[in-house]
Amino acid sequence: MNSGKKFILTAGGTGGHVFPAVALAKELEKAGCAVCFVTDKRGNSFAGKFPSAKEYRVFAAGYAGKGLFFKLKGLFLLGLGVLQSLKILMKEKPAAVVGFGGYAAFPACFAATLLKIPLVLHEQNAVLGGANRFLASQRALIATTFPTVGRLPAGVKTAFTGIPLRPDILALVKESYPAPEPPFNILITGGSQGAKIFGDVVPAALKSLPDDLKSKLKIVQQCREDELENVKEIYKNGGIDAETAAFFTDMPERLKKAHLLICRAGASSLAEAAAAGRPAIIVPIYRSADAHQLANARALAETGGAFVIEEPDFTPETLALKIQELLNHPKTLITASEKVRQRVKTDAAAQLAKAALSVTENG
Repeated sequence: MNSGKKFILTAGGTGGHVFPAVALAKELEKAGCAVCFVTDKRGNSFAGKFPSAKEYRVFAAGYAGKGLFFKLKGLFLLGLGVLQSLKILMKEKPAAVVGFGGYAAFPACFAATLLKIPLVLHEQNAVLGGANRFLASQRALIATTFPTVGRLPAGVKTAFTGIPLRPDILALVKESYPAPEPPFNILITGGSQGAKIFGDVVPAALKSLPDDLKSKLKIVQQCREDELENVKEIYKNGGIDAETAAFFTDMPERLKKAHLLICRAGASSLAEAAAAGRPAIIVPIYRSADAHQLANARALAETGGAFVIEEPDFTPETLALKIQELLNHPKTLITASEKVRQRVKTDAAAQLAKAALSVTENG
C-alpha cells in the first residue's frame, strides 16, 4: 500500500537530530517507502548513516543570540537553503517532509509549506521551539517526545510518538540495572562538545568526598578538549580511578555499566538514560531557549528516576552531598532505575512512521 511513496527527512547536523531520522528512515523503508535526507555540511560527519537514501546538502546557519552582521549572514544562508530545498522538493516530489529540528532542518521544512507538501515536525523537547511554532501554523503535524508539550499553538494536530532511538541504545531496555555496589560507576557526559561546567564542578566535588568513598568510585567523564589534562590531573591527585575523553564512541556499553549519570537535559540524552534505566543527576543548560532543558529535566524527574540541580546551584559542595546521599542509599538508585524506564517508548520509530504515513493518506 505504501510502495512508491517518498519521504524527505531533514535534520540539523548533530547526532541528537540525525539518529532519530536514521531510525525513522529504516521504519519507512520497511514499509516500502523511499527516503531522501537533507541537512547542511555538518551532516557530512554522518555520511553513510542512510545507505539506501539519496542525500542532499543545503546552506543553513544559526543566528539566534548573535550580532547584527552574523544574524544577517545567517538569514541570507537560510534563504539560499530554502531556494535549494524548493529545487530538491520539486525534483523529488515527496509525499511528505519530516523535520527533526536544528537550523539545517528549517529550509526544507519551510519549502514544504510553500509547496503545500504535508509536513511532520518532530519536537524533541517539552517546550515547542520557536522554529516549530512558526512552521506549526502552516498546518503541520507535531510529533512529540513528551506526553505534554508547552507553547503548542491552539488547534495544532499532535501525535505522542516518543523519540526514536538507535538499535544499540534500544537494546539496553532488556539489560538489568547493575547491583549498586563498589566499584560505583559514574558516567558524566555533556553533549557533543562536552560541558565546561562539568569539568569545573564534577572533579572538584568527587575529590572532596571521604577517602573511603573515593576508593569505591570508577569515573568515566567526557570533557572538552581544552580541559582534558586539567581534569585528569585533579582525579589523579585525588586518588580517583577515572577515564576521561573528549568523545566516547561506545556510549551504549558505557551506559550499560553505569550506576549513575551526570548529564545535560537534551532530549536524546534523557531518552537514552530512560532506555538504559539509569538514574541521572541532570543539570539543564541555564537560560536555554524557552527554558526547554529545564522543562525536559523536570518531566523526567517527575517519574522519580532523575534528580535536577539547576546551574546556579550546581556547586562542588551541592554535588558532593547528592552523590554521597545516593551512593550511601543503594535502594534509592534501584528505585530510580525502575522509575526512569517509565518514560521510554520502545516503539517510537514505528509510531513516528505511522504519523508520517497518516499525513499522506489524502495525498
